[in-house]
Amino acid sequence: MTATLRPMKTADIDDVCTLLHEHMNPNFPEKRWKALFSPVWCAEKHDLGIVAEDNGRIVGVHGHVCSYRVIDGHRERFRNFSSWYILKDYRRSGLGSAMVEMASADPEVTCTVFSLSPKQTAFFKTLGMSVLDEERLLWRKTGKRYDNLELVSDPVKIRQWCDLGDIRVFDDHHDLPVIPVLAMTKCTQCLLFLSRAVKHGGVVYYDVLYRSNPGMFTDRVQDIAEALLPDEDCVLAADRRFTEHDAGGEVEIIKSPRFFKSARVQPKDIDLAYSEIPLLGLKLD
Repeated sequence: MTATLRPMKTADIDDVCTLLHEHMNPNFPEKRWKALFSPVWCAEKHDLGIVAEDNGRIVGVHGHVCSYRVIDGHRERFRNFSSWYILKDYRRSGLGSAMVEMASADPEVTCTVFSLSPKQTAFFKTLGMSVLDEERLLWRKTGKRYDNLELVSDPVKIRQWCDLGDIRVFDDHHDLPVIPVLAMTKCTQCLLFLSRAVKHGGVVYYDVLYRSNPGMFTDRVQDIAEALLPDEDCVLAADRRFTEHDAGGEVEIIKSPRFFKSARVQPKDIDLAYSEIPLLGLKLD
């Protein structure tokens, strides 16, 4: 059996989602998979991904979630890898590595992988991908007193008080399973997107997917944890690169490291928004 690779087309979406539902994760209905291929922010040059095809039948997929982000005043294109699956009869034939090489070939595009299986870590390194982060930081509620900090969760007020850049990010994620919070002081503010999930030992994690103001987040992260977290066993968690300097917190190893490939963007500028994480409502490893 021989399969060839080609760019995924809009007409392929139904067949791809059926493949992913029936073979990759049957717990995700086809409607949930379809969210990957119709994000509201990706109307321009909509790159859906790559499919492997054998005599008209789709036997593999390497899904892409694409976006444009403004980094240091420059408009950068991002490609988040998702839903990488090949039917068993077509594995060990080089299709998988060919998909990744094809997807990451454009030097003008920053590629990211946020939900890779730990078993594939060494394999991805051989394909020219670099580790983005291997550690996250955790902050707990300690009872520390703080002042000059307000957390706003009302969507109307968030949109009213954000600048135009944050309003766009907020609007792009408005209907997705993220928790928006605007941390405000008298002088500055930081928009956060959080996901909430029960993890190790029943601990509730408030994972940071996005922070608009790295400096403020770093300086006030413990105060944000004090204001945000309920009294039960909870942590505010963020990948280490989200802080600009030592911000305290407990260090936790990420079992499945994040990966990236970019000739244009630094790790500190790569967050978890505009990716399969919010689109599928995935729990971060």
